[in-house]
Amino acid sequence: MLTPAPHIAHAGGPHGTAVLDIRRATWLMFDADASVIWHAITVRGGIEGLADEIAVPAGQNPQAVDCHIRSFVDELLAAGVLIDTDRPRSRRRWRR
Repeated sequence: MLTPAPHIAHAGGPHGTAVLDIRRATWLMFDADASVIWHAITVRGGIEGLADEIAVPAGQNPQAVDCHIRSFVDELLAAGVLIDTDRPRSRRRWRR
C-alpha cells in the first residue's frame, strides 16, 4: 500500500495539489494530472486500475499511461515523499 511519508503534508485545490516536505522544507506543486495520481494514492492506497480510468475516456493507450503513472510514483518513492508499506524498509548501517 502506498501512503505519504509521515513528514509530508498536502492539500488539494482547484488547480492541483500542494505537497510540503516538512523535513526538507520544500514544496512540490502537482498539476491536475499529477493530482489525480496523488488522490488515488491518498484515498485508495494505490494506483491499481488508475491507468484504465484515465486512458479509456481520453482514448489513450492504458499501457502507456500506466508506464507514466508508475514512473511518477517511483520518483516520489525515491524522493521519500511516498512510502510503500508492502516493501520491506531498507536497513541503514550504523555509522561510527
